[in-house]
Amino acid sequence: MSPLGFGSAKKDKKEKAPKAPKAPKAAKAKAPDAARGVVVEKPPANIYTVLLALSFVAVLIGCIFLSLEMAAYDWDFKGR
Repeated sequence: MSPLGFGSAKKDKKEKAPKAPKAPKAAKAKAPDAARGVVVEKPPANIYTVLLALSFVAVLIGCIFLSLEMAAYDWDFKGR
């Protein structure tokens, strides 16, 4: 027993804890699936997802127009 009395409390818990029944063979086969975690339904797209997609399209269009503008000057970056 420790000076604070923790040792006897651990012994009491070990003695009083009921033993778990042995799992049948069918349950043991499903054990790897249980280790994967909890399956959670994917949330639907909200307004922020739509805004993210819209901003991506806007940046993509901007890059296309920039390349067209640079092609008009034959990709020459030097001053005249």
